[in-house]
Amino acid sequence: MSIRDLIPTSGAGPLDAVTSNHIVRNFVGGLRLMLNDRTTAVYFWILVGIAVLGLVGPAIAPYDIEETQYDDETGEVLSAAPPSLDHPLGTTFAGYDVLSRLLVGARPTVITGVLGGGLILTIGTTIGITAGYVGGRTETILMRFTDFAYGVPLIPFGIVMITFLGVGFISSILVIGLILWRGGARVIRAQTLQIKQYPFVKVAKATGASRRRIIIKHILPNVAPMAIFFLALGVGYAIMLQASLTFLGVASPFTPSWGVMIRNAFNSGYMTEAWWWSLTPGLLIGITVLSTFMFGRGYEDLITADGESVEADTVAA
Repeated sequence: MSIRDLIPTSGAGPLDAVTSNHIVRNFVGGLRLMLNDRTTAVYFWILVGIAVLGLVGPAIAPYDIEETQYDDETGEVLSAAPPSLDHPLGTTFAGYDVLSRLLVGARPTVITGVLGGGLILTIGTTIGITAGYVGGRTETILMRFTDFAYGVPLIPFGIVMITFLGVGFISSILVIGLILWRGGARVIRAQTLQIKQYPFVKVAKATGASRRRIIIKHILPNVAPMAIFFLALGVGYAIMLQASLTFLGVASPFTPSWGVMIRNAFNSGYMTEAWWWSLTPGLLIGITVLSTFMFGRGYEDLITADGESVEADTVAA
């Protein structure tokens, strides 16, 4: 990279900085590197499959989720019926098809992960970069606020917040974002403190680049791997916490998510006898959370290793 590349072009606005080839090149390079690693690629495609299931699940569900199923011979309700050809995952105590509820429940679960993880990423990255780059009194206030957030217990705080916001699907996601941003903020702040000491950042400041331009063009692309890692963690934590709040009865029971399925199975008293009712959503939640964690960790490791190899090649040259 030459000094000319470090000097921002005059007249370039924030939109030009966002759409610059730095971010695009980092994203495409990271995606290519990730897919070349078999283990990380497996977790990536699992997440893609779950996302697709969230999109098309309600359309391919064989039955309506509130349609009671009956035995064709006796006409009796198929209450907690075991898996069969007509109902591959069995039925619930009320005679609802478990497979249909599983497919329909994929969408709110995916929405919880995406919105909750996005909110965690947005708050954590904003606070972390602002504190790390601006410094001074702003950094002190933001970090003390982060320390305070660390002292807040997750589940009790979620219950209190939902009491004020009202029980609902969106309110539970909002509570998740207001709780889980703290870890990412602290780590991204530490990374920002290192990046702002790099020569290209000092050159940009010396040439009169604005604070916004430096953050968008130089800070954000360099904290992107860590931000994506915390996004993946946020998606997993959001799904787990939403399922926990649902199980405790402080999230909306009318949104047919996988967490609601587990809660309904537990409340029915048939959780042991009708194991197929709670086992399948529990496994899918576990697979989704594990895949997000491992994908984020794999992505971070690959990008870090690639950056170190590039730096070593540069020094050797």
